[in-house]
Amino acid sequence: MDGESDTSSSRGSTRREEGKNQQVAVFCSSLIPGLGQIYNGETVKGFIFLFSTVVGLFLLLIPGLIIWIYSMYEAHITAGKMNEGTLESAPVKPLIVVIFVIAAIFLAIIVVIVFLMVVISLMVSQLGPAGNTDFFRMLDASRKLF
Repeated sequence: MDGESDTSSSRGSTRREEGKNQQVAVFCSSLIPGLGQIYNGETVKGFIFLFSTVVGLFLLLIPGLIIWIYSMYEAHITAGKMNEGTLESAPVKPLIVVIFVIAAIFLAIIVVIVFLMVVISLMVSQLGPAGNTDFFRMLDASRKLF
């Protein structure tokens, strides 16, 4: 009996490793666009979804959201096809996942910095030439407080 339970438990874990959970794929893509594709073993497609979503969100909000939602849908469909056997299932590579998450964080930081630079430059440009001196006086005053 011990041999049978060991065999069934090892088969159960093998089955889990081979199949892709569709909900996990969707959840991964909802956290970071393209992460569901990385989970499915489609590295290039994952990076394409990440970069296209960032560009879409940065330029125009709606296209970026559409790409993000489509990445969730595509990760779900691809995981299902892998489970059916119509697509070859690829293993999850932890190093690729780490590189992908670092790239996503790096892109997010760049987008925030560029956004802040644009907003600040627009605010300063609204001050006009005379307002710039007032702005720098306020900046000096705030530095003296701290």
